[in-house]
Amino acid sequence: MPATASPAQSSASDVAVRHDWKRSEIDALFALPFNDLLFQAASVHRAHFDPNAVQVSTLLSIKTGACPEDCKYCSQSGHYNTELEKEKLLEVARVVEEARAARDKGASRFCAFLYGRRLA
Repeated sequence: MPATASPAQSSASDVAVRHDWKRSEIDALFALPFNDLLFQAASVHRAHFDPNAVQVSTLLSIKTGACPEDCKYCSQSGHYNTELEKEKLLEVARVVEEARAARDKGASRFCAFLYGRRLA
């Protein structure tokens, strides 16, 4: 979007990826009514991606339970009795096998989690 245009005035045709945002432009985005912001986001998305494509993702927990961290919200923590069945860390070959199976089933993204943290 040109530096002279406000966020609400831009259209999909003049939307460019930027890394030079001014504080006033960021403030203007936060000040937009929600539906205007949603429209703005959809316009940027449509300028760069097929608006009707759906990304299929597959998630895999490569270790379940007994995490040594004490995140109060997380059922993976070993500090709580959540009745989760604990599983050891999956071997790399098994993770690769699961990723290939996900791809073969149509997934375009594969995310592996460890202790609730995304690895890929």
